[in-house]
Amino acid sequence: MLTGTLNERPEFCVEMLDDMRPYQDLRLPRVFAFALLVTSLLVCPGLAQAQFDEGGEQQLVQLINQERTSQGLPPLTVDRRLTQAARKHTELMVEHKALSHQFDGEPTMEIRFADENLPSDRQAENVGFSDDVISAHNALMNSAGHRANILNSNYNVVGVAVIRSGHHVYVTEDFAHRPVEYSEPEADAVLQRAIDDYAKAHGTAPARKPQSRLRQMACTMALNDALDNKKPAEIPGVQEVAVWTTFAPGKLPNSVKGLLAHPLSSGYSLGACFAPSVSHPGGVYWVVMIVY
Repeated sequence: MLTGTLNERPEFCVEMLDDMRPYQDLRLPRVFAFALLVTSLLVCPGLAQAQFDEGGEQQLVQLINQERTSQGLPPLTVDRRLTQAARKHTELMVEHKALSHQFDGEPTMEIRFADENLPSDRQAENVGFSDDVISAHNALMNSAGHRANILNSNYNVVGVAVIRSGHHVYVTEDFAHRPVEYSEPEADAVLQRAIDDYAKAHGTAPARKPQSRLRQMACTMALNDALDNKKPAEIPGVQEVAVWTTFAPGKLPNSVKGLLAHPLSSGYSLGACFAPSVSHPGGVYWVVMIVY
């Protein structure tokens, strides 16, 4: 089985498939859990009257954070949007009587998170089936791929779902890195402050000029899911163009730092748009900067 995050190639292979048995052999307290990107399905017990176990969900979050703090990692914050995504997916597992990370007709994990209006730049998921929450957690921690998700320092939010069906539980753990969320005016102010601070550190103080067209150009890049430095270059008087995407508007790319290291005597203009795209379904900041 493979596990990984959005910005990384899968690095873990957990050999679990050979241990699968039909349901009639699952009477012993044994757990089968799958890491991200597993395509095989495991048939589980028939559907009893399913209901979310909120106490079990809280217990699972506590167990996850105990594991992290024991390793010197910060605890994860519960994000209700991730919890909602995890619950919807767990309902599908119960409905299909199977474990999977994507059922027929279901969006990918990244899109599932985005559908709950959660911006994130890294994601992962663990799913499992067991007699109870503690045994499910222990099985996940004893699997290299699942353990890596739980102890990944890149994640800062979590959402878990536990559905009790008969004498067993279905479990989904959704992990993500949630960037700081700004309104567009706040993001513009953060970006402006980063530019001012970097320019000041290099002995320059370029003036920003208003140019309303740049925001629309940034939004158009999102719509096309592609950076475009040609359209901004058509504005009269433009000498240099920088375009980029970012989850952190306060961090400038090297191309912009290179521009700011020189006196920009004629000033510059800036436009940013937070918008989703095919490659960034949860949204990202699309930014255009022009130098006159």
